[in-house]
Amino acid sequence: MMDRPNFTSLCQSRGLNATADILILCRSEDGLPPPPPVPGGYKLFMAVNDFIKLAVPIIFSVGFTLNCVAFYVFSRTKLKETSSSRYIAAIAVVDNVVLLTHFLTHLSIYFEVPVFEIYGLCQINNFFNCTCIFLSIWYVTSLVIDKFIGLYWPVKRSEYCTEFRAKCVAVSFAIFSIVFYHYLVWTIGPTERYLCLPMEGLAETYDKLNNLDYVVVAIIPYFTIVILLCLMIYKVCTLKSFVRQVNGSIRGRTPSVSRDQELKTMPLVMAVAMTTVSLGLLHNICRIFRVVHPVASTGGVFLSQVSYACKMLLYLITSERCRDQLLDLGRQLVRHVTTLFSCRRHSDTEPTRFISVNQQTDRSPEFHQIIEGVV
Repeated sequence: MMDRPNFTSLCQSRGLNATADILILCRSEDGLPPPPPVPGGYKLFMAVNDFIKLAVPIIFSVGFTLNCVAFYVFSRTKLKETSSSRYIAAIAVVDNVVLLTHFLTHLSIYFEVPVFEIYGLCQINNFFNCTCIFLSIWYVTSLVIDKFIGLYWPVKRSEYCTEFRAKCVAVSFAIFSIVFYHYLVWTIGPTERYLCLPMEGLAETYDKLNNLDYVVVAIIPYFTIVILLCLMIYKVCTLKSFVRQVNGSIRGRTPSVSRDQELKTMPLVMAVAMTTVSLGLLHNICRIFRVVHPVASTGGVFLSQVSYACKMLLYLITSERCRDQLLDLGRQLVRHVTTLFSCRRHSDTEPTRFISVNQQTDRSPEFHQIIEGVV
């Protein structure tokens, strides 16, 4: 056997510095064939991996903030009066939970933070992750169905697309998701320091339930959204053509006010639905067909996280009312900050005077009271 000094001098004499070159030398000295070369996709995978390592914390910070703003705008302003706003506010909440659970997993994998060493956090993190992914896609589907009903049957919109029914749908989906994903609490656990995997003996049960999850999350809602979007686009084109014909003639009946309102809000729904489907398509394909390509799998997960963080930007781009409400919110915030700053500055510059008050009653002796005030 070659000792360490002779091995080092041999490597230096032959000009070998890289680890791969040294391994080739060892195998040639032992009479073994050289190892296979590093695949070309490895460099691409490492580049994507390094990018995702730094990009995910940024996406989490920006997306979490934008979703909080979206929740406030669509639940605390004038926009809260419609059923669509209830779905959008619910989407903002569950998207934030998905971003948070993804970020905890990211800290465990890329930064080796012992997140899953905390007892129960592995099960809780995966439970809320899967539950809110389910709720996010189905709330988007409910939003599309809500607009589909208003576009095709505007008379029935006041009956089926109410704020109360939207709340009932959101709560019903939440209850169903809790019941459906309860298996994550007892089928997975922390097997290693930074991994959260199915427990021994329960892997087969987990796989069967996970296959059912593919159907519920990655197949049914996506096909529903795509079909309804195609029908809605066809209806919008038909209505636009009808309006042009009416404007070009004397006779004719213009679309109703409710349907015209649906046409104004249609770009928001279509933008959210198409972005959700397009950004989540790669990840769902990898899940359904069990694609283990490292670049495709990692990129699909990253794109799905982008879809959970960018919806507020879509609202601002496609909705004029959302922009107006956000501007009003910004003005109110600036006004409050300015008022608070001016009050503090005024209290610091003005002197404090003390007023002496003498108070005499019939049954009590005179007492002296100092009242402090700022003018």
